[in-house]
Amino acid sequence: MNPLDSTQIVLRSDRANREFTMNRIQNTLLGAWLAACAVGAVAVSAVEPLVFTETKLESGVTVADIEPLQDGRLLMVLDRDGELRASFSSDQGQSWTRSVQLVAKPVGNSGYFHPSLTRAGNGTLLLSYQHYVRETRPVYKISYYRRSTDEGRTWGDQLFMAADGLFNDKPIRLSTGRLIAPVEREAQVEGGDHAGYVSSVFFSDDNGFSWTRSNEVNALPVEAQEPHVVELKDGRLMMLCRTYSRYVLRSYSTDKGMTWSKGEPIRELKLPAWSSALNVKRIPSTGDLLLLRSVAGENGVRSPFVAVISRDDGETWTNERVIAGDPEERYGYPCLLFLDDQVIVGYGSMAGSRVARFPTRWFYQP
Repeated sequence: MNPLDSTQIVLRSDRANREFTMNRIQNTLLGAWLAACAVGAVAVSAVEPLVFTETKLESGVTVADIEPLQDGRLLMVLDRDGELRASFSSDQGQSWTRSVQLVAKPVGNSGYFHPSLTRAGNGTLLLSYQHYVRETRPVYKISYYRRSTDEGRTWGDQLFMAADGLFNDKPIRLSTGRLIAPVEREAQVEGGDHAGYVSSVFFSDDNGFSWTRSNEVNALPVEAQEPHVVELKDGRLMMLCRTYSRYVLRSYSTDKGMTWSKGEPIRELKLPAWSSALNVKRIPSTGDLLLLRSVAGENGVRSPFVAVISRDDGETWTNERVIAGDPEERYGYPCLLFLDDQVIVGYGSMAGSRVARFPTRWFYQP
């Protein structure tokens, strides 16, 4: 029997294993409301403040991407110590099965990391991931993918996707059907860790069977790392990149990803020097953009982890909401999925990976 067909083990069902239970987490608005009521500052509101729920995953895994399946379940891909794993949810992300191995760790001082799930125009699922070899300069990162025509029950052989590093939840399918795989490359090696990076995309018009590389977004000496691409309402593509210069870098494409403009800073979107990949997608119910990132921290800290909204396709950003804010934590590498009126966010931390479920309206509260 294929391990992906095995019976689900619902992690939250074991009361003795409290680290896997669902945690009701009240948002900052509710906290402020309760504090004010304690000192008699405000009257009790008849409107119930919105809350979100959060599930802590099994130890040792890093959540990477989540994709709906045709039978209504969710498929989550994770990495653990260089191997890729899979988990399922039958209740829209409230609970998850214990993960099973999907792709074994490669040999040597290397591993497979940052898996993503992308549905091609013909319905095929693509599982992409990065092969990273440690202690190499320039950094060795090659991106591969596998295909599934049976909703993740079985996967085909490993195939080439991109000559550079691809990060989790980054490949997308455009309205035209074109597949876009944003990648980074270490173009200069003399600058030390995280310096000298440029970004580009590989694109495919045949459901992933062949890939073509774009020009590079080169803003050096400012880095362009871990790029994320979103399609805008006017048909352009916008690429947002992580930098070590304490802000997000932006580039545009007017030809569906074949060529890109020189990167420009978005200084109001601040990043810590020790940052992680961001994530930006369009909210289906409102048409606005939702951006997730860590905004502060020094000496390895990435906190708080926040969300912001853009109502004008990335020109301005408002409604900052804190998703997680432990001042000693390292939040990062989020994935993002919209299900009806729910938003599902997966993210990593030193305390373990988590999957949170929000009402869409939560991101619009003051």
